[in-house]
Amino acid sequence: MKKIALYIHVPFCVQKCLYCDFLSAPAGRETQRRYVDTLMLELAYWQQRLEGQYEVDTVFIGGGTPTALAPELLEEIGVAIGRFSFSSAPEYTIEANPGTVTSEHVRTMKQMGVNRVSLGVQSAQPGELQQLGRIHTYESFAESYHLLRQQGFDNINVDLMADIPGQTLASYSDTLDKILALQPEHISSYSLIIEEGTPFEVMYQQGKLQIPSEETDRQMYVLTKERLESQGYDRYEISNYAREGYACRHNLTYWQMGEYLGIGLGASSYMGGVRFSNERNLTQYVSQKADQHVVERHPLSKREEMEEFVFLGLRKTQGIALGDYQRRFHVDFHEIYQHVLPQLLENGLLAESEKRDKIYLTNYGIDVSNTVLAEFLLDEE
Repeated sequence: MKKIALYIHVPFCVQKCLYCDFLSAPAGRETQRRYVDTLMLELAYWQQRLEGQYEVDTVFIGGGTPTALAPELLEEIGVAIGRFSFSSAPEYTIEANPGTVTSEHVRTMKQMGVNRVSLGVQSAQPGELQQLGRIHTYESFAESYHLLRQQGFDNINVDLMADIPGQTLASYSDTLDKILALQPEHISSYSLIIEEGTPFEVMYQQGKLQIPSEETDRQMYVLTKERLESQGYDRYEISNYAREGYACRHNLTYWQMGEYLGIGLGASSYMGGVRFSNERNLTQYVSQKADQHVVERHPLSKREEMEEFVFLGLRKTQGIALGDYQRRFHVDFHEIYQHVLPQLLENGLLAESEKRDKIYLTNYGIDVSNTVLAEFLLDEE
């Protein structure tokens, strides 16, 4: 059977962070109950459709904050997920926010088969957490982290953020030190982006956000790479670092253009060369039947698939295996991009392996990746 990645969206949180543009919001127990009921029907619908054709290789329950749900609701979701056919050694991730993780949540995760937890701390500095609108402290994050360790979780990711208003290189360095002392298996470090429609966008336009300078941002970026690599973490994607054997297989499915199925409000999927996504309005979603949730569908042309394969693949530090490109599209990469590659290689934006069977972004190329990727757009046929 073909392998597929399964994503389940939980659109609830205790409090909306000021920078967040994800499809999430606080909600009462009645709304959560109705949502989970709808989610269960959608899971059952897709379990039947995939049976005999696909086996689930990775599961990712994200949000929002999945641990904002009561443990019994999480358990119901877990039972429905468990009815799918699985590969022999699936990766099973759940996102959790400090301040929402209880002992009961952790026991429920274990019962569900979760073997990877992603904790969003963002910063270890009280003032920076307050600026972001986070509900937790570093101390409550550490409590959640140690609780997971005590219950046997040996694959934990920690999310960090750079360019937080008021953040300095020294405060970011201190956050890195505190996280490294805990020795998680995986660390993600993202730069803050001022997203449209967020409170941060309004504050930024009003001149009320003191964002670190571009120079400080660059120093944080270099510090992250140097500090983490010196501690045994391999940067396998632009913003993601892992100890050997702990790269996130679910995210790699996205970056390698594997097939994935999204369940829940606004969830996106890619199957059989078609991208499709679910209804984004909660009231509409919970009133629909299981076969009515998909509201957008776009079959990718060969040109679009070729472009996306390059755009996504170059996010990985190992880049693109040209043999994979040849097998997938039945064309030679060097021939398709013969007018682009020599200049990018000569300017030090791209590099290739000794056997010329892989290309990847250099450190300089990563810095200006948007410019580099634009060179790989293909003319419309």
